[in-house]
Amino acid sequence: MVKETQTYINNYLIKQLPTATVFLNNNLEVTHVSDKFVDDFGLINDTIIGKRIDVLLNTMNEDCLKDFKANLMGNKSHTRCAHFITKDNQEKRFEWTNVPWYDENENIIGVIAQTEDVTKKVLNELKLEKLESLLTGKSEIAKIGTWEYDVEKNSLHWCDITRKIHEVPEDFVPNVDTGIDFYKNGFSRNTISMAVNNALKNKTPWNEKLQIITATGKEKWVIASGKPIFNNDKLIGLLGTLQDINDSVLSQIKIKESEHLLKTLIDNLPMSVYIKDIESRKVLVNKAECDFAGVDDPKKLLGKNDFQIYDKKTAQGFRDEDLEVIQTLTPILSKETTCKAKDGSMATILIYKLPLLNAKNEIEGIVGMSLDITETRKTQRELKEKERNFKSIFNSSYQTAAILDVDGTLMEINDSALDIIKSTADKVIGKKFWETPWWPNEDNVKKGLKKDLKIALKGTTIRKEVTVLNQLQNRIPIDFSIKPIYNDNNQVVSLLAEGRIITDMVIARDKIKESELKFRTLYELSPVSFILFDFETGEILDINPSFKNTFGYKQRDIEKLDFWKFLNLEHKDEVQDKLLSKGTFGPFGKNLITKDGQELSVIVNKSLIVNKKGEKLVWTIIQDVSETEKKERQIREERRLLKTVIDNLPLNVYIKDGQSRKILVNKAECDYLNVKSATELLGKSDFDLYDKKVAQVSRDEDLNVMNSLKPILGVETTSKLKNGKVTTFLTSKIPLKGEDGNAYGLVGISLDISELKQKEEELRNLINITSLQNKKLLNFAHIVSHNLRSHSANFSMLLEFLVNEKNETEKLKLTNMLVGASDNMLETLENLNEVLAIGANPNTSKEPINLNRNITKIQQNLSVTLKNNNVEIINTIPDDVFVKAVPAYAESILMNFITNAVKYKSPERDPKIALSTAKKGKYTVLSITDNGLGIDLKKYGDKLFGLYKTFHDHPDAKGFGLYMSKNQIEAMNGKITVSSKVGVGTTFNLYFNENN
Repeated sequence: MVKETQTYINNYLIKQLPTATVFLNNNLEVTHVSDKFVDDFGLINDTIIGKRIDVLLNTMNEDCLKDFKANLMGNKSHTRCAHFITKDNQEKRFEWTNVPWYDENENIIGVIAQTEDVTKKVLNELKLEKLESLLTGKSEIAKIGTWEYDVEKNSLHWCDITRKIHEVPEDFVPNVDTGIDFYKNGFSRNTISMAVNNALKNKTPWNEKLQIITATGKEKWVIASGKPIFNNDKLIGLLGTLQDINDSVLSQIKIKESEHLLKTLIDNLPMSVYIKDIESRKVLVNKAECDFAGVDDPKKLLGKNDFQIYDKKTAQGFRDEDLEVIQTLTPILSKETTCKAKDGSMATILIYKLPLLNAKNEIEGIVGMSLDITETRKTQRELKEKERNFKSIFNSSYQTAAILDVDGTLMEINDSALDIIKSTADKVIGKKFWETPWWPNEDNVKKGLKKDLKIALKGTTIRKEVTVLNQLQNRIPIDFSIKPIYNDNNQVVSLLAEGRIITDMVIARDKIKESELKFRTLYELSPVSFILFDFETGEILDINPSFKNTFGYKQRDIEKLDFWKFLNLEHKDEVQDKLLSKGTFGPFGKNLITKDGQELSVIVNKSLIVNKKGEKLVWTIIQDVSETEKKERQIREERRLLKTVIDNLPLNVYIKDGQSRKILVNKAECDYLNVKSATELLGKSDFDLYDKKVAQVSRDEDLNVMNSLKPILGVETTSKLKNGKVTTFLTSKIPLKGEDGNAYGLVGISLDISELKQKEEELRNLINITSLQNKKLLNFAHIVSHNLRSHSANFSMLLEFLVNEKNETEKLKLTNMLVGASDNMLETLENLNEVLAIGANPNTSKEPINLNRNITKIQQNLSVTLKNNNVEIINTIPDDVFVKAVPAYAESILMNFITNAVKYKSPERDPKIALSTAKKGKYTVLSITDNGLGIDLKKYGDKLFGLYKTFHDHPDAKGFGLYMSKNQIEAMNGKITVSSKVGVGTTFNLYFNENN
């Protein structure tokens, strides 16, 4: 070392110093330098003297400069290691030792610094540290610990890993006996004892696989090894290792067990497993293959090919597959094929064939597996049907529903969920649930969903209220749940996410909160007294200000008050029993005494509640009705009188609110709507009671009255109930105005004028009928005048011939002609009488007539005629069809049209008569269609129903039947229409009026 008091150094000697040395003046400029320093730092001699050390060594760190400055102040510095980068970019490490430089007067004139190149030393230390770390790491990975026994000191030392293997604490001090005691009693302990003994006596090493029992009681397999250590042939101790091989041993045991299990598994697999050689001969088969081939012993299959086992077609197919695998080395996977089973039935199997290669990668055969999926395919078809049904139910649910994989991937989604975002399944299936469009793009939402899915996967159902987004990015509240779906092994295999839109519920809940606030306000400000007291003791727990104000009690008085005694109930036990059984009691009237002795008439209500602690409490509501009772009696009397007046008015009277819901109705309105009590109508609108169209008209009128504040007076309206009843009213609607001048409802008054309208209609009809009858009578008078005149002229002429005839034979002929003329005149008079009979009774009452019964009766009466003419009657009229008609008229009409259809049949075909009915408004229409001669309506249409009008040359045609039928149907307020085509047939439509 350089002496601290050195004051002069010969420059020549300094240059030859074996230690790299540099002398610096007070400005840290180099004044002397050794050659060793120049070489170590790669400097050039001519450029060193006079330069500052930090300029010369530009990579010097600040700490070294601080040390130099401290030396100039007289302080010695400690040895410091510093980095230096050479000109060829090599990193070196130097240790610096600095001292102050004194002159002969002990003045500091600079710094003396010596350096030592410690690059190799540092690198070696780093390598050693790495090697030790690597060795420790490998020991820990291999679980190998070391131990050492000193014979002279009789001490045993364990490394940390050895301690960990024995599971002892760090301060545990082992010895030979305790070390041996860790080995499992029996073989392991005996073996280690003998090994240690032989090593000490015979100087032999050992390496044994044994079992130990750790300090915590665990059994472990270890490899214990040791050997003697000598010094000049003298045994000084033992050195060894201990390796934890418990996992390896257990794995080997499991491998052996697995081999046995594998053999057992293969033989018990529900699929056939076999190995074939290059010629497709079986060299290994399992039990399932034997069963499929119909043999009881594998030996019966070994060495055989498929041609010796199966039918030729099946065997050839199997051989072709084998060759394909052998030649291409490409496996056949999941190939579905059919073959004959041992019972001769066709089986569906899945085939797997893989090339079997030896160590040289040469093909030796194939490994084959086949699975009989005949039942599986049947089950799959059934499963598809079930899946179709499931999807139908899944998609028809009003709730949103989705099925998720265990990793949160969306697998199924129903239509209700897709409808929210107006999207399709292909755009969302396969996405993570939290990445789908329903959820707000917020980190807390995604994190919350992921957390909920993890909880649900553990078997817990999650249910909460969340918000989702629709296609317009509007937030929609839903009642959301995630439920685990289990397989047969009770493992969660998927998740069911469901949601029910609860927009209305949220609105309702907000209203409830608002109601709670209102209730609290009402509780505090209400003139009604609220009292909460203990069911058992009567102790008052809470009251509102009204109780204090009404009964004059102070808070200190209330704390001492037993509320049961305050109520002074005669049957307290009965009240308590009813509260316990029903939960409520009251309302009931009671007279209570205030603190100053005043008696009040009150109404009391009680409700029993049980709090979370199980304590029974009673809410009591007391309303002071002393003042109101008198007013109510007066109001009730006035209302009774008003109700009596309104209920006895011959008018329908009602009051509606602003939504056109009835809030008051009188008896006439109840009777009209066929209800027994007004409560059945209160709260209902016209849409609940009347035909939709009529209700809308009424609602529009209501709105007009309430908005314009102008009443509707005496307007004729028509009302149609939902049961079809139509009524005509004279209606008045008057707005009900509030204090603000706006209408909050209306008063309606209706007078039923349906009967009056009916009478008007009947009078109008009677006038029309009278007018028609007058026309008919005028026409009838012309007919009578014409027909009787013709008969009279015929009589006169025949009588004149008879008087003048002398020949008796001719007289007899004339007499017969007179008789015939007389018969014709009588027939004409009978026809005219029938017409007169119809006109004389226009209001003949009608009765329900069963059409089919009348038609059957006419068929029986005309049976001979119908049979002789080969008439086919096609009757499609239901048996329950009735028409309102005069019985005699109905029978006459049916008889006329059926006989006409036969009378005017076509000579080219047998007659067919088709009868059918239809409902058209107030008419039941009977259609009678024939395939007869037909009528030229263009030529005879206006004369068709005239009296004595004929349109065919039939000898029996008289032109009276149609005229009579038309008069009869019109007399019953009905009508007749006709359509016809010459040569094809005719259809008559008879309209029977269902009204009287």
